[in-house]
Amino acid sequence: MTLKLISLDCPSCGSALRGEGLDTVFFCGHCGDAATLGENGLEMVEGSALAPAPGRHPGLWKPAWLIEADVTVADRLRSGGRRTEGWSTRRTFVIPAFVTPLDDLTRLARALSEGAGTTAELPREPIHGGTLAIEDAVTLIRHIVIGEEVRKSDMLASLRVDIEVASRRLVALPFEKTGDGLRCAITGVMVRGEG
Repeated sequence: MTLKLISLDCPSCGSALRGEGLDTVFFCGHCGDAATLGENGLEMVEGSALAPAPGRHPGLWKPAWLIEADVTVADRLRSGGRRTEGWSTRRTFVIPAFVTPLDDLTRLARALSEGAGTTAELPREPIHGGTLAIEDAVTLIRHIVIGEEVRKSDMLASLRVDIEVASRRLVALPFEKTGDGLRCAITGVMVRGEG
């Protein structure tokens, strides 16, 4: 086993990046730039924030991927063997990149992807907890698309889903702390998690 030490200094400004134990997604507290940690070290990624809904007052920010992807559903086969039309389109998805149970992650990703609102300036508060790699975010997109197809009324038997990432960036998501967990300050969806 080979051990490789990687300096967690912002590739943009040189400031120390702060994170939690298993973080692989970072926002620089000094310049606001974003980076991901991979096998070859830190890679810069475009970063921004998503604005909270009017009247919401976030007290915590968590990382997410904002992904624009070309989605193709093909080889769509209904129960009984009848083929139906597939489709192809470019869609935008917001996939939370922090640890939360899969059902919460999926509900929040669906709600955010339906209407994430506008981008905003990065907050000055720390943005920690990023553990979801881009490959895993794409897997969740596939899960979301398949779920949408399964919920259609035509008794789906099988299909093929292709996801081609057109662009990706990291965004900070605003949350309000509650006694039961965190409430997304954009969608109002509650998730279990720590602040």
